[in-house]
Amino acid sequence: MVKAKGQRPLTEGPIFARMLGFVLPIILTGVLQVMYNMADNIVVGRFSGDPNALGAVGSTASLTVLFVNIAIGIASGAGVVIAQYYGAKENENVSRTVHTSMAISVIGGLLLMAVGLVFARPLLTVMKTQAIFYDKAVLYMTIICCGIPASAVYNFGAAILRSVGDSKTSLYILAASGLVNVLLNLFFVLVCHMTVDGVAYATIISQYMSAIAVVLILMKRRGESYQLKIRNLRIESRLVARIMRIGLPMALQSSLFSISNIIITGAVNTFPPHVVSAKTIAFNIEGITYTVMNSFANAAMTFIGQHYGARKFHRLNKVFLYAVIQVTLAGILVAQTEILFAEQLSSLYIGANDPDRDQIVSAVLEIFNIMLATYFLCGIMDVISGVLKGIGYSIISMVASLIGLAVRVAWILFVTPTERFHTIFGLFVSYTLSWLVTIALLLLCCIYAWKKLGIWRLAREEKQKEKQAQENAPSIV
Repeated sequence: MVKAKGQRPLTEGPIFARMLGFVLPIILTGVLQVMYNMADNIVVGRFSGDPNALGAVGSTASLTVLFVNIAIGIASGAGVVIAQYYGAKENENVSRTVHTSMAISVIGGLLLMAVGLVFARPLLTVMKTQAIFYDKAVLYMTIICCGIPASAVYNFGAAILRSVGDSKTSLYILAASGLVNVLLNLFFVLVCHMTVDGVAYATIISQYMSAIAVVLILMKRRGESYQLKIRNLRIESRLVARIMRIGLPMALQSSLFSISNIIITGAVNTFPPHVVSAKTIAFNIEGITYTVMNSFANAAMTFIGQHYGARKFHRLNKVFLYAVIQVTLAGILVAQTEILFAEQLSSLYIGANDPDRDQIVSAVLEIFNIMLATYFLCGIMDVISGVLKGIGYSIISMVASLIGLAVRVAWILFVTPTERFHTIFGLFVSYTLSWLVTIALLLLCCIYAWKKLGIWRLAREEKQKEKQAQENAPSIV
């Protein structure tokens, strides 16, 4: 008999405070990850002595995110399934899903690595990577692909921990491995005089450290329903089907968003080189804002999953509302802070003697003033999407998101190339437009899902039962 103990279900206690307590470690984990990635770019941009190194690393960013997002999407699907089973206290199913999920992570990670190694060069060519960046971008991408299996194992392990309410452990893992990443960056670049290859090796070493750490932690959760036992790793078709039903649309959705960023990168490559470097810097810094937004989406997905599994429908509406409120306030605060300090932040990436320094900083400021001012819309979009995924409606969430994405891609392909809109504004305003369209569609999807599942009706019935129970309770004199 598999037992569950230790983690208090997210279905108990005050929702608003518990959501904040749950999401803060996820935010810190994500921000640390972004900051370590920023450190990669700062080290290679300022200390490698190669003025093209930063642009080369930036040219691969959308491509590397594409492969990672496929793994994260399927891992999130596994997390939703585990959260639902955990909320329903189906401990045997929790255990079986954990072992199936980790088996998927190993097999899937190896497959993604193979695809990345085979197609890295052709994809960089399709993305119109500029000649001055091309060879170094291929080298960086080839090394990074070797770390995909470790990244997959870590992300599946972190998703398992989050699904049972533990959002702190992945923070501790990342803090340790990220520090190693930064130290190795400095060692390989300053001591070994490497450039893009040095920061790539530092990244994959830290990724394998994270993977080993999360596996060991799951193995040591003795007596927990989600304890990992290597001998129990197996692929159960029933669970694979359920994980993929939720996870594949999430992976596809994330992948297509990454593909849109690849298209953006291709469009940016038609601009002067200083804009390419500015885009790399802007997206590095903007990554902090996105990480905060996406953390609330992950929290909403986990909370909704556990509540839906526990059939506590009267709390689902509050989870939805509080998540939207929290992500909106956080998005405005973080984005406006980044806009305020944009010049100082972007200067960290550029060598003092770089002849394009002023042009790069100016381009970064322009990108920020377009995207970050409305970035809270991206957060609202992700939270609503996370709510739908938490109740298992990842397919309609994907369809709505893809329609919004099509608006972005159509704008980039058909509007941006025109003389009037072949500007930084003409390119990056596509994000704001797609967010607005997607939010409207996702809200319609939520109304449909709530009606079909009878959540509003079931919530009213639960409240009525609680009220009747209170009225019938004997009074204490």
